[in-house]
Amino acid sequence: MKKSILLLVVSMFLFVGCKNEVKKVEKVETSPAKFTLTVINNTDSDMKWEQSWAMTGPDSGVVAAGDTVELSSNEVDSDRINVYPVPPKSVAKPNPASGNFGMQYGWDGHIARIYCDNICNAGRPTPTVQDPGTNWVYVTKWLKDPSIQTNTTNTVTFTTEAWPKED
Repeated sequence: MKKSILLLVVSMFLFVGCKNEVKKVEKVETSPAKFTLTVINNTDSDMKWEQSWAMTGPDSGVVAAGDTVELSSNEVDSDRINVYPVPPKSVAKPNPASGNFGMQYGWDGHIARIYCDNICNAGRPTPTVQDPGTNWVYVTKWLKDPSIQTNTTNTVTFTTEAWPKED
């Protein structure tokens, strides 16, 4: 009799503890603001990148030489994407040791837009912005004009070269 009662009590615990419930999955809505920058690294070195808010995946990493990374966000306040190009391997004593490239995106309550492109952020070294003694630059080629505020989905290709260009 004691064994039957014990078996009944244990069975009840197992039945209650292993109750099979179906959980309701709720769809999560994301912000309407979406910014995507596809970065193509056509340089001979890896480049670090970071962003202040990643929609999927990590918020920092490395895009290998010859590789591509898609950086995407739906942050409504502000999202900043930075890429750090490095000098070409052909430059013996590079100055500076690395460069900086930056884009800032945001949501103004109505549309996703570019708040500040790389020109506004004074990214360097580029053919138009460099410090004294600079002996290399990075060059960007865009799919769409990055200074147009509504071009929030875009592709940029990076190359590097010795500077000043030798004729």
